[in-house]
Parts: sequence; structure tokens; C-alpha cells
Amino acid sequence: MTTSAPSVDSIWKSRWLSLFLIGVDVVGYSLSWMGAWYMRGALEETFGSPINDQGPYQTVHLLVVMVAILNAFAFGLYIHRRRLSSLNHPALLMKASYHWLLYIVVVAFFFKELDLGRSVIVMAAAFGTVYLFTSRSLLRWAKRRSLEKGVGTVRCAILGTSQLAIEVKESLRNHPEVGFSLVGLIKLSDEATTDEEQRLLDANGVRLLGKRDDIASIIAEHRVEELFLAVADLAPQEQFKLLNMAEVRGVSVHVVSNIFGVILESAKVDEISTFPVVTLRDGHLPFHQTMMKRALDLALSLVGVVVWLLFFHWWIAILVRRGSPGPVFFSQERVGRDGRVFNILKYRTMHTEAKRYDIAPTSEEDPRVTPAGRWLRRTSLDELPQLLNVLKGDMSLVGPRPEMPFLVDQYEPWQRRRLDVKPGLTGLWQVIGRKNLPLHLNMQYDFYYIKNQSFLLDLEILFRTIPAVLKGKGAF
Repeated sequence: MTTSAPSVDSIWKSRWLSLFLIGVDVVGYSLSWMGAWYMRGALEETFGSPINDQGPYQTVHLLVVMVAILNAFAFGLYIHRRRLSSLNHPALLMKASYHWLLYIVVVAFFFKELDLGRSVIVMAAAFGTVYLFTSRSLLRWAKRRSLEKGVGTVRCAILGTSQLAIEVKESLRNHPEVGFSLVGLIKLSDEATTDEEQRLLDANGVRLLGKRDDIASIIAEHRVEELFLAVADLAPQEQFKLLNMAEVRGVSVHVVSNIFGVILESAKVDEISTFPVVTLRDGHLPFHQTMMKRALDLALSLVGVVVWLLFFHWWIAILVRRGSPGPVFFSQERVGRDGRVFNILKYRTMHTEAKRYDIAPTSEEDPRVTPAGRWLRRTSLDELPQLLNVLKGDMSLVGPRPEMPFLVDQYEPWQRRRLDVKPGLTGLWQVIGRKNLPLHLNMQYDFYYIKNQSFLLDLEILFRTIPAVLKGKGAF
């Protein structure tokens, strides 16, 4: 039995290329680090002082290179399905080089006894920057040459049959170096193709693959790998459905627009010819930021629990008991990350005869809420016990609010994306509009957070939570 050689396309996407690049990077960064020591030694007269011996630099050699490789992973330098002529490519490499310099400085700080020379550190960072730009530029050149020959292209489709979609089609065909092989267009509506639309398609030699309702079967039949949304007026809920359907099938989604107003804060912006293209993030937090987020959860919630138990618990407990007979705490099942059910803890704010699982109050006049409960809900003090849920790992400080199981059972598939992250004590929805936002806007803010989550965004939301709670805006 004979085995065919792997295509250039599979090579560009394979983990073998990543392993090859890691090996090349190990050599490149090693030469940058030790080469800086040799260069500093050769310039002793220029610097006016001798460099210390090679031993200390060899001691941290492996650590410095490992940090460089992990840094490259963090910046996605081993991801090979970037097909667009990215506007961010030089900036990305510069950021990666800058962070490597910072990490070397940290290594030098923790190994003060080795007395690593500052000039060596700076030169190593400079050599590493030159190496990174050279290696990745050569890689992009090799990819482009193969793509221009039609080898290794990605099969794509365009959702929309408007003039914008036709112009995107023309840009893709006029720029083969970006690496897309257009399969055809998908009609947005279920209505029959009008004569004008058909003339437009025929005049431009475009194949109509089908209608939007058949998009799942179209993706499977035509082996579509990436989808361009060239639609200006698609409703947000329809966008979420399409995005969820595509991502479940491993299809990348690009939103095409002739304006920059649709660009999300941390979306990746590229271009095809004259068209700005926004590639939506997959919503997964990088590993190092996941660890930072959990460390922040543990640190702040631990401090919060101590302050809560020492200064708040007893007088809140007295207030709850005086306002209405019954238990101080209230426990209820909620749905967490990946659909896992857990028990959430809070101070009781409603009368004991109220149904345990029902729609949450939406106004201060709700008769189920006790007088003390109104104040606790307005100040969000009823949620202090949820710091224990954060410590246990059921929740995070920042994230979508956890829903009751009967509400999650009513979710459409695209709405279940809320369960991709841990629920939180606070979130983007709460700090911007609090609970007086309609459900569909709540979903949009939650999805914005999921698609753009980062450690810095969590910090911003936490800082903005303080004035939001003090104002009590929209909290019932």
C-alpha cells in the first residue's frame, strides 16, 4: 500500500510545522542570547569595561529560551491558518519581542547573584527581534508563493448576494496571495432569486450554493472552511446563530464591512484589497490569562470573605431575620460552565412562601421581596455569600450571571454559548445597564464579553462595578 505525500495545505496547517518552528526558534533564540555575550565581549573597548565570564549566561540559557518559546505561544506565532494580509503582523512581532525583553529582565532580577549584564540583555533582545522578523517573513514568503500557485488554499463561501458580496468576490479572485478558493455565494433570504440578482450573479460568474437555511449542509457538501459575512443588516440574534453554527463545525467566520464602526475592541482586523475584514475571536482565554484570572479570583474572594464575615455578616443576618421570619441564607441550583449545576448561596431577600424557582423580580414593587430584601438587592449585598462560590471554583468574579436550570432549558443552541465560561459575580451587563436591560441586550453584552474576554477587561469590569453598585442603578 502506498501513501500519498501530504499536500502543502496540510503541511501549512500541521503540527509538524509548529514543531519545526519551535526547533528553529530554539536555535534562533539561543544564538541571540549567547551571540549577545560574544558581541559584548568583542566590544569591550567600546564599552570601556570587560564582560563577566560566560558561566552565568549559560546557567540561565535554557530558561531564557524556554521563556521565548512560551512567549511565542502566547502571541500565536505557531498558528498557521492566518490567511489574510494582516495589518497587525509587524505589530504582533514587535509586541512579542518587547515582552521577551521584559521576561529576560525578570529573569535577571530573580538571578541577581549572576550579575547578568544589561548590555547583553539589550543586545539579545535586539538580535531576537531581528531573528523573529526574519524567520516569520521567510515563512510568510514561502506560504504566499505556494498560495499564488493555487496550492494550500482555503475553501471559503460568502453569505450574501448584494453588491458588497460581489465586490468581496472580486477582491478574493484578484488577490490569490491571500489564499482563499471561493466556492460560491449563499443567499441570505429564503425567497426566490430575483431576475436582477441572477443577472448580477451571471455577469460575475458566481455560483449560488443555496439559501441560508441550508448553510449547514452547504458547509458539509462543499467542504467550506471559512465563511465571509457580507451582510449589512443581519439581526444580532441571527449573527449569533450563524457564528455558533459555524464554530461548532470548525468554520472560521469573517465579518466584512466597508465601515470601521462594527469593529470589536479586541477583534483581529485584516484587509483584502481595500476591504477591512474583522475576524471574530473564538472566545477562549489564553492559558496564562486563565491562570491569572483564577489567581485574581482566589486572592480577591479570600480577602472579600474575611472582610464580609468580620464586618458585614452579623448585622445583615439580623436585618434579614427582623424583616421576615425564616432562614438567613438562600440556596438555589444554578447552571455553570459547560452546563454543570451547582448551588449558589445568597442572603434571603424574599418571603419564605415565594416559589423557589421563578422569574427574578424586575421591579422594586414585587410583593415577593421583603423590605430588607429590597435594600439588600439594591446594594447587591445579598450576593456577598457568592464569594464562597468563587473560592470553590463554581463561579468567577467576572462573567455572565448564572441562570436557573429551567431558564437554561429554554435556551436556543446559540444562547448556550453563555455556558462556555464560568458565571460571575459581576459582568459587563451589570456595570453598563444593571438589571433593567432587556433579555436580548443582556445576551449581547454577555456574548461581547465571551468573545473579547481578557484579564485586563476583567479588571476594568471590576473597577466599574464599584460605582455601579453604589448607584444601585437598575438593581431589583
